[in-house]
Amino acid sequence: MDYISNKIETLITKIISLYEKHLDIDKSQISIVKYSLRLVISTIIGYLLALVCAYFLGTFSYVLTIMITISIYRSFSGGAHCSSMINCAVYGMIIINLLGLLVSKTILPNQGIILVLCFLAFLFAIWTINKYAPADTPGKPIESKVKKVKLRKRSFLIICIWYGSTIAWHFIFKEMHQIIYISAIGIIWQSFTLTPIGYKFCHIWDMALNKIFFIKGDMYA
Repeated sequence: MDYISNKIETLITKIISLYEKHLDIDKSQISIVKYSLRLVISTIIGYLLALVCAYFLGTFSYVLTIMITISIYRSFSGGAHCSSMINCAVYGMIIINLLGLLVSKTILPNQGIILVLCFLAFLFAIWTINKYAPADTPGKPIESKVKKVKLRKRSFLIICIWYGSTIAWHFIFKEMHQIIYISAIGIIWQSFTLTPIGYKFCHIWDMALNKIFFIKGDMYA
């Protein structure tokens, strides 16, 4: 794991050097770019691991739907992160595949139950966004109030579009597709990651993965 982490850090350093060479950026901006690159790389690795795992588990379509739902929502609302790229990738792979297995092993609820689930997911999301979004990390807090308001509004918009689409689908096609049920699970999970309990849950996994991979320190610091 140290070998992989070092290779990733080397890649990030090379990218940063290109930014410094061609753009006029100060140290604070370099720190932001570096953090963003780590986040993007860990996300890509996590997605690849999750999809490969889902392929062998036979839950590829479920996991892909949950990933897309969470990613769009999370891009504005934020949420809990692990302390290293490797941890984030493995944590995401495990959690998303567990959600995919949960959906694949349960009988698809009838239309009425899916409608109720979507409504509850919508209410839960609205509450968590209003109370916690955008949920940042202690190491990289969002200090701009204007940016916070903007991200919160966009989070509300995403959820309203999602819920409006589910209702429209119901009235147009007179039924609820499986993809709506799966996306509702994704909405509920991402909303959970915004809460203090969601952060504690992620932190527990993070500490366990640190011990497994013998990781010390905070790569996102």
